Amino acid sequence: MKLNHLTALLLIMLACNASVDPAQEAETDYDNEFIVDLNHLTYNVANEHDNFYSFIGVRALAMTHLAIHDALNVVEPQYETYAYHQPSANADPLVAATEAVRNILLKAYPQRADTVNLICNKWIGSIPASEEKENGLALGKEIAQTYIDLREGDGHEKQGDYTPMTKPGDYQYPTGWDNWVLKPDFDYARPFTLDTVTQFRSPPPPDLASEEYAELFNEVKAYGAKNSTVRSEDQTHFAHWWAEFAEHGWNRIGRIVAKEEDLSVYETARLFALINMDIYDIYLASLESKYHYDTWRPITAIQNAATDGNPKTEPDPDWEPEMLTPPWPEYPSAHASVAAGGAEVVTHVLGSPEVAFTMKSVSAQPVGSTRTYNNLDQAADHCADSRIMNGYHFRFATEEGKQQGRAVARHIIANYLRPVGG
Repeated sequence: MKLNHLTALLLIMLACNASVDPAQEAETDYDNEFIVDLNHLTYNVANEHDNFYSFIGVRALAMTHLAIHDALNVVEPQYETYAYHQPSANADPLVAATEAVRNILLKAYPQRADTVNLICNKWIGSIPASEEKENGLALGKEIAQTYIDLREGDGHEKQGDYTPMTKPGDYQYPTGWDNWVLKPDFDYARPFTLDTVTQFRSPPPPDLASEEYAELFNEVKAYGAKNSTVRSEDQTHFAHWWAEFAEHGWNRIGRIVAKEEDLSVYETARLFALINMDIYDIYLASLESKYHYDTWRPITAIQNAATDGNPKTEPDPDWEPEMLTPPWPEYPSAHASVAAGGAEVVTHVLGSPEVAFTMKSVSAQPVGSTRTYNNLDQAADHCADSRIMNGYHFRFATEEGKQQGRAVARHIIANYLRPVGG
């Protein structure tokens, strides 16, 4: 039963003095499969475009899922909307949500029209012709245009200038890549929920001459080395398994829990909207902190330790990390930040971190291998630790990343897409 039919049923029952809770009825009768499918569509199109090496994909995921969320909640409000606020009770929400996704994706990925139309037509074609369906099509187009206009000129593709420095402690490239570094232009980069990109800037990292720096330098030197003899087999496995970008893992976790926990359409729509706004804004917050402090990666620090002024760090000019180091500064860890933020969001929606899931990862070695988790916080901690085991980060960067990620997620949860009436 779809929501337009449900509305008619409720009116009949109310006329007969029946007592019905619309929210409860909606949750019982409207399946979340179409939202999960639209997430998979957006994820696949974005991943096939550039493997999420730009902000195009996570921006598209945030826009499409906010549009889905708004389409549902202007028809029958359960949560606050984000950008579109006009009540639209006489429209089919599945049609509106799907048409909004179609229009946003065609704007972002016009070359993928065949794939986008195939999936969107499948869902819209499942709804019989009616006035509500026609209204849903019009509503979907209007919501999509609202988001396209809202995010116009948001700087998501604008690369800022970067000049690498050379003094000890500064980020220096290459770190295994060509002479290129990812640096958003923070004069233009616009978050979805933060007042400014500096709102959750990290505190300074430890001084190079400190005991803490030396201790954590030696940890990553030992555990993050290529073919390390002290790293366990399981540590090597989760180092590679968690290496995939957060857009992969946390959208996949969202799809798994939406199905296995039998979330309502409203909970599912809100879950994906929160996850993807969170990923986008955490990336901006983390990268702003990274370039504010502009610190070197372990590969540079270990090979050049003779210059750091710390007698407890020994250089190894031949040291290599377990995996190829990404081309941006070290502190804090964006990966740890997004993992902790994702755990915070999913815990909030489900009401507990005690959530079991088993899944594959696109970066797993051996290919196709799975891991099972029974707690979201444990998953986030393993994700953070993976950055030490693959030689990308010092532990002070992963620990601060977790703090920053949870702070951003809590800000989003407290201020956006809240239940109507509290």
